[in-house]
Amino acid sequence: MISTPDFPLVADPGQWDDLTLTAGTILLESEGEPPEGQLAVGSVIRWRAECWKQAIRQVILGPEGRAYGDDKAFEAFSAWNDDYKSMAQARLSSATLASREAAWKAAAAALWRLLPDPAPGALFYLNAALTLKIRNGTFPAWAADPSNRGKLNAQKVIAVIGRHTFMAA
Repeated sequence: MISTPDFPLVADPGQWDDLTLTAGTILLESEGEPPEGQLAVGSVIRWRAECWKQAIRQVILGPEGRAYGDDKAFEAFSAWNDDYKSMAQARLSSATLASREAAWKAAAAALWRLLPDPAPGALFYLNAALTLKIRNGTFPAWAADPSNRGKLNAQKVIAVIGRHTFMAA
């Protein structure tokens, strides 16, 4: 059995190292998804860092590198939104050993390219059904079909893994 560390909940995630921050993001964004889906979430983080020439922390938390109290309504990864702080801390602190292990494995595999990316080149992902529900039947502009905001832009879809659709820019 692999021993995985607990997430350091006493420190702001902006102070975590890249591997820990990536593993925490994967757990919060894709817990319960198949291993390929978790790896794909981690690979999106790595691809963004490479393509946008930003540090992992900036990709996940924005240019200021802070998860909470940064006066931003939305973070690039919604698990770090201010209004989700108590839920994120509860989920991270109560994560099972299996959930933590899966997130840490996916983070290491993605950041260090230990396994092939199951959604090569994807810079975005979303849960289509949940997004439509939250956004009253529309997708954000980056994901929407140009002629119908209620449909995904099929030309950008790279892969569908579990409940997530992975998309190109």
